[in-house]
Amino acid sequence: MATKETPSKTVSLCEKIMYASATFSTDAVTSITAMYGNIFLLEVAQLPPLQTSGIIFSSLVCMIVTSPFAGYLIDRTETRWGKVKPWLWCTLPTQIVLYFMAWYVPNVSSEWRFVYYFVVWSSAEVVQCCYAVANKCKVMYMTTDTKERDSITAFRSAAQLFGLVVGVGYHGQIVAAYGQELHSDCTASSNSTVTPAHLQKQREGYMISAGVTGCLLLVTTLASLLGTTERLRSAAEETTEKEPIFQSVKEILSHRPFRYLQCIDLFFWMAVFGIEANIALFVQYSLGLGDQVQNVLLIFLVFSCAGVPLWHLLMTHWGKKSTLALAATLFLGFALSLFFVPGLLYAALPLAAFGGSLFAPFVLIPWSMLPDVIDDYTLERGNSKESLFFGVFAFFSNMGKAISQGLTAFALKLSDYKTGRCSQPTSVSLTLRVLISICPAVYSAFGLLFLSLYPITEHGRISTNKFLEKMRLFRRDKEEVSTKASSSKMKTDPGTPLLDR
Repeated sequence: MATKETPSKTVSLCEKIMYASATFSTDAVTSITAMYGNIFLLEVAQLPPLQTSGIIFSSLVCMIVTSPFAGYLIDRTETRWGKVKPWLWCTLPTQIVLYFMAWYVPNVSSEWRFVYYFVVWSSAEVVQCCYAVANKCKVMYMTTDTKERDSITAFRSAAQLFGLVVGVGYHGQIVAAYGQELHSDCTASSNSTVTPAHLQKQREGYMISAGVTGCLLLVTTLASLLGTTERLRSAAEETTEKEPIFQSVKEILSHRPFRYLQCIDLFFWMAVFGIEANIALFVQYSLGLGDQVQNVLLIFLVFSCAGVPLWHLLMTHWGKKSTLALAATLFLGFALSLFFVPGLLYAALPLAAFGGSLFAPFVLIPWSMLPDVIDDYTLERGNSKESLFFGVFAFFSNMGKAISQGLTAFALKLSDYKTGRCSQPTSVSLTLRVLISICPAVYSAFGLLFLSLYPITEHGRISTNKFLEKMRLFRRDKEEVSTKASSSKMKTDPGTPLLDR
């Protein structure tokens, strides 16, 4: 239930955990889709590379288009339960059904199979986008205190990375258990193709994992919905007029700090997703460690989750901009090193651990910088568009994913990737090394360039938050005085007598 009262500055630990639980499950979904989507459509659904990338790319385009519209509509949602909760309630069952359908392989021709995945994956991304935007912008309706919002964002980021670890962990183990015969075929003969019986066994593993994920989504989302309180009024005392969506988007895009933050997040997410989307294929074909894919991914994500407290501590002491610059510089060096890593497990695992620890700040810091930009906008323009800010911000994050995916599709097509083969040409191995190392390093360099131009400093954001807090206190005091005056007048004014007929 939403509340009209202004919440206290301190949000309880229980409420933070309940809020973060929804992120835990949705990011388990995101991580599984990102890391296993390519390999599922190529190796299990047996689609050619161009169709596979077309499906993933189109689904990301649907997500990109949906993000600002979702934010705009959430901003204009007014119910007794608040702005956000109705969206979470409505998208939950649809998301579970579509996720299960996304990992099902229909017994139809390859042409109809392509149509099936095109429709299902695109629909799933639209629903998941509405859910994600609603859940992420909810932090603005929980408290107005910047430290509390940073703390809530840290909980959400930790849950996000923990969801990545758990999701990839159980999914990888289930798929590996059902795919042992498939790896045996490839070990026996590198030039063989996968047998239909073993392929069907692999498909069963994906369906079991989808069922587990659906149950996880249901439980954690219900915990978030029932365990948190949402305010009916925004954290910035919303005064937004009912403007058309394109006018509203144009207005927030004209805000200079937001434009820089968008570019920062766009390039860093292109770098992160370039590694995330290709790491399974890289480990399998470039390093020749196909039977260790799930273990390398698990190490990568465990250290991602473990890195959140460290990076949050550094962010608190050094500031957001400085901490993100340090992380991006280290990430650039890590990406370049991947080009030279040999196909040895003892070399792959330490690099996976180091790279995972650098993954956390790109999940944590840009999203914690967004409320600072919204506060700056509110102070400058006198109105607030929190949900639309989150929707447009997600738009550019998803655009980074789509660009990386499009580049992957084009590169695999040129490298002569063969669907259903146990081994791939040397050109595929080299292409994957470039996609997972050189490209992310270049994207990180551009992200660092825009980060150096980002105008909001630590002192500036703290001053802005204090000034807005004073404005809220003044407005609240003024409303209380007005309410008391109206009440006093009602007691003393007998009103206008009724005229006799």
